Amino acid sequence: MNFPYETENSYLSGGNCLNLGVNPPNEVYFKEFLYLCLLLTTHEIICRMKSIKSHITQLLKSLNEGVFEKEHTIALSLLSAMAGESIFLLGPPGVAKSLVARRLKLAFKDADAFEYLMSRFSTPDEIFGPVSISKLKDEDTYERITKGYLPTASIVFLDEIWKAGPAIQNTLLTVINEKLFRNGDMELKLPLKLLVAASNELPTQDEGLEALWDRFLIRVVSTCVKQEESFRQMLLDDSDEEETTSRWQISNEEYNEWQKKIKQITISPEVLSCITTIRKNLEKVEIEGSEVHRTIYVSDRRWKNIVRLLKTSAFIHNREEVDMIDMLPIYHCLWNEPDECEDVRRILIRALFVLSP
Repeated sequence: MNFPYETENSYLSGGNCLNLGVNPPNEVYFKEFLYLCLLLTTHEIICRMKSIKSHITQLLKSLNEGVFEKEHTIALSLLSAMAGESIFLLGPPGVAKSLVARRLKLAFKDADAFEYLMSRFSTPDEIFGPVSISKLKDEDTYERITKGYLPTASIVFLDEIWKAGPAIQNTLLTVINEKLFRNGDMELKLPLKLLVAASNELPTQDEGLEALWDRFLIRVVSTCVKQEESFRQMLLDDSDEEETTSRWQISNEEYNEWQKKIKQITISPEVLSCITTIRKNLEKVEIEGSEVHRTIYVSDRRWKNIVRLLKTSAFIHNREEVDMIDMLPIYHCLWNEPDECEDVRRILIRALFVLSP
């Protein structure tokens, strides 16, 4: 199709192509042209929306190859990464907690990863990079060499997180929440997409770990393979642990574009009412097997980040507004102790059933 030869001024001033009863040869009416553009744009948006959901579905399928009974954890980790949040895995050694982080590295193109096993003797140099001796000697500047360490990584896995000392923990507060790192007199914006922390224990109370614990929005209890069939498949599986997923990997351009679109997702009044109901019910929780009622504390910051997670879920499922079904993952965001999990789940389900149309 050839567009009209006249300039745009002829359209805006009501030229022949707008006033004639028939189209000049090889030309279209301006109104028809606008309508055609609208159709093409709508078609492009629909195709792009479908492609995002298909993209994520195929990516998860690829990431879960050779993984047994960790599909849910990997899906939650990808959701967390898309929302720019962090995830904590609670479980004993040998239940593939580190595998989750390594698989998430494969979700992003050209992603650098950093992995470290914490101990009480770990120093900030081991996590954030050693101090540059030459900078300190020649320029009297206290600056770290960050290449290859946490500040330059997109995916970070920190095992035995609660064994880290106060210097590391305090720096992680800003790293996780604001994605910022102070290096000398410079403040670096980090490329961090996901921080996965793991431990076989929860943070000890009254040791100043509450602020760091609050930063991990999603909390998952990780266990051994339970199904007999899955267990046998795991024993017989000899495939490479880190298979490439280049076809479905998310580029930085896509990730940044999606972040902008996630912010545009709206929250319905029904979802806000559901959140309010859950929040009130968490103030007096009946713990199963106990006559004691417990208040489950969820900070305002966590509620704000939960809304971001809900918007991300809606975006992935091609919705412009958060739906009740997007509320299901927040069960993993509300417990502080494992014995609260079932009670939190009941509170969530009850709120969804009461308020769902």
